[in-house]
Amino acid sequence: MSQLPDSALPTSLADVKDSLVGRKLRVAGRLLSYDAITGTIIIVDGTIGLLVDVTSCLDSWVRERLGTVMVIGDLQRTAVRQIQ
Repeated sequence: MSQLPDSALPTSLADVKDSLVGRKLRVAGRLLSYDAITGTIIIVDGTIGLLVDVTSCLDSWVRERLGTVMVIGDLQRTAVRQIQ
């Protein structure tokens, strides 16, 4: 049995789709916002955005808005409420 962790699939934000749910991805984008209370960030690339749970990996050092970040993790679906 291999001691190496599963490798992450390099994926652009535009290519994140339902078919990748459950897969480990490596995604880069610009940090749009960080919510320290919920431990989430939003990364963007153009008009595409992704909500990322970073509770186990980030601390208060996240300050530079629109700085480039790379995240690695398993893609999960979450329920969202549409705001009108």
